[in-house]
Amino acid sequence: MLVGICLVAVASLAFWRVLDHDLDRRASEPFGFSVGRVELTGTLWLPDGTVQAGVVLVHGDGPQDRSSAGGYAPLVNNLLDAGIAVASWDKPGIGGSTGHWLDQSMADRAAEARAALALLDRKLDGISIGALGFSQAGWVLPKLNRSDVDFLVLVGPAVSWRMQGRYYNRMRLLRQGADNAEIEQALAREAIANERFFGSKSRFEPNKDVTGLGEDRWSFIRRNRDQDAREDLGRLDMPLLAIWGAEDLNVDASGDAAIYREVVGSGPPGTRIVLVANATHGLLKAEPYNWQLVEQWPWHAKLRFLVEGRYAFASGALDRIGEWILKQGSDEPVSPNDSALPGRSIEAE
Repeated sequence: MLVGICLVAVASLAFWRVLDHDLDRRASEPFGFSVGRVELTGTLWLPDGTVQAGVVLVHGDGPQDRSSAGGYAPLVNNLLDAGIAVASWDKPGIGGSTGHWLDQSMADRAAEARAALALLDRKLDGISIGALGFSQAGWVLPKLNRSDVDFLVLVGPAVSWRMQGRYYNRMRLLRQGADNAEIEQALAREAIANERFFGSKSRFEPNKDVTGLGEDRWSFIRRNRDQDAREDLGRLDMPLLAIWGAEDLNVDASGDAAIYREVVGSGPPGTRIVLVANATHGLLKAEPYNWQLVEQWPWHAKLRFLVEGRYAFASGALDRIGEWILKQGSDEPVSPNDSALPGRSIEAE
């Protein structure tokens, strides 16, 4: 009997965690809009109770659908449980959306986010509306202003496209066992090659393509490789939560967080710049989940993520995001003793 009770308890716990990956059980409605000739299709998920705030999700790099192949589900469910409505859409050319995401500049992506925010604002009239973006969205969302959005959340944003690429490759080589001298030599060779392949005088020649990228991806990189968020960050006029995992293998979390603190400075009240200890680029727990790409996860990491659901994330990371979002729509004054006020030191948690 005791064994049976334990088995039932374990099965119930596993079923409860697996529900974090199920968005079909949540109330939802279509979320479609157009930007120029491109038609975007998506979903607006609604909490069971009163809507306290709303966010649009802005993807990072890659051909992502509205749920990022299901990867967003634990985050979305956590936000919904906090009373936060969530809207997301398929990138151009993905799922039901027309166009092609590789044809976009970061300004194009900002226009897309602006249109989505306007639609969400109409659907949730009188509710605080924000954007929650990942990685590449760090070059997208700072282009918005207070007339577009009430607040921004950036998860794992980079400051400079080129610096981020250098850091990514440094960490890749380091994990492959290269020493510092080998890494510096490889990065120097890569910088020369990048200028030859993607510089202002470069041309795509299919018969001479040694990158293996294809013309669409080559054009996307060439169009966007000079992106640097500093100028846009210096103009921010809405509260910002910028949050990184301290063990990020894709973005120089501590270095970019320091730049954010310097550039954003004493920005709008409520702004927070946060490093989460033992967390990955996507704020998952570092020990079991720290690979540069999800495609690199071994089978046991994928199985563990399925079983853990929202508990795959670093302790408190998702709740911190939800709590901060809810504060942006409240009339509660910000305490002068709040250690995360603009200008204070970067938090390490």
